[in-house]
Amino acid sequence: MKKSFLVCLAILILGIVVNSASLSMWVTGYSNEEKRILQEVITDGFTKETGIEVKLETISWNDYEKKYILAAVTGDGPDVAHMGAIVAPQLGVRGALVDLTTFPNYQEIEARTFPGLLKGWRYKSVSFGVPFGTYLYPMFVRTDILAQNGLKTPDNWDEFRAIVPKLQAKGMNASLAWGLTGNIYCDASMFMWQKGADWYNDELTASAWDSPEGIEGFREYMELYTKYKLEQDTTISLRVTNFRNGNVPIIFGNIYSDYGIFNLSAPEIKGKWAVSVAPGTMRDGAMQRQVYAGPSTLSIMVSSKKKNEAWQLIQFLAKPETQGLYAKRIMNEITGITFVPTDIAAFRSLPIPEKDRLIIEEQARHAKTPPFSLAPREVSYRLLDFAAHEVIQQGKDPVLAIKDAAKQMTTELQKKNKEFKRFLDKI
Repeated sequence: MKKSFLVCLAILILGIVVNSASLSMWVTGYSNEEKRILQEVITDGFTKETGIEVKLETISWNDYEKKYILAAVTGDGPDVAHMGAIVAPQLGVRGALVDLTTFPNYQEIEARTFPGLLKGWRYKSVSFGVPFGTYLYPMFVRTDILAQNGLKTPDNWDEFRAIVPKLQAKGMNASLAWGLTGNIYCDASMFMWQKGADWYNDELTASAWDSPEGIEGFREYMELYTKYKLEQDTTISLRVTNFRNGNVPIIFGNIYSDYGIFNLSAPEIKGKWAVSVAPGTMRDGAMQRQVYAGPSTLSIMVSSKKKNEAWQLIQFLAKPETQGLYAKRIMNEITGITFVPTDIAAFRSLPIPEKDRLIIEEQARHAKTPPFSLAPREVSYRLLDFAAHEVIQQGKDPVLAIKDAAKQMTTELQKKNKEFKRFLDKI
């Protein structure tokens, strides 16, 4: 009996030890190969150093928000949560995520990050995430085709608009990243940001789309379709095909996918294309080149019983050495994918040509993500989408379209500020 008791006690103690030395982490939108590489980087580095094992579970982009909301309600979620940046504060203000500014070294991580990304996971002075990789949308140019037609890579939007009719006269065209069939808010934001507008006022209580700068940016964006007839369908496969065959020699694409595809999977255009910073808008004596960026974040669930260990893992993943190693392995082991670190030093270690790295880094320094507000992001996206399609399909004045969208956005913000007051009072 005594021997059986001791065996049971030993098993119980062992279970407690194992449980205390393990973390769970959900990763959003990762393929099996990306998950494998991340798991190996964690095991070979973090687990080896700390003895803390980490179990990764992948969830899809399609339903990750619902899964995290359910996890927040039930308390049955991971210790560390990887998600889209703008979703983190949506969960955080509801009390589901930990304010990471309360942990040591948080400010050091922010200081190493491309500055335009920081608003994505913050709400005022509170931060619900640490960045880990970003999508980035600079311009890609078929330099051979432009040269054949006596054209240069456009440096500003006046030059861009001057080139488009010349391309169209030869049966070609240009395209933005998303056209009118995808995430319109990404392209529209680029123009409003370059004019000096943002999505919301400084207090995050009203839309800023109807500011003079916002209106002018949206009008300029819409004119590219109503007057200059840019390509409207820019799904990734069509965008890549059109660029490779030369039908659309100027595109805005994703470094994560397009850059790798053109480098590794399109040998027929090797040496005939280049990545370039976006055309800019001169404002206050400086050329503004903001483009949309979509960073991911690492957060800690309030329900986690191992918050200190979770923060250890996040610090490990945020290190330039870790992000650099992960990026190199992704590029070496998965054809056509380029992981873009949010840590500046890690970005500079990417195994890509120096001329490309300098251009992409310049674009990353101008990249932005929308600030978080209490209105669900789907509302913001939908309102901009409706405004654009009213202009294109119904001939509505773009000034009236964006003003109406801004009015609806402000109404939604006011409603949400009242609804969330009980949460906000605790922040």
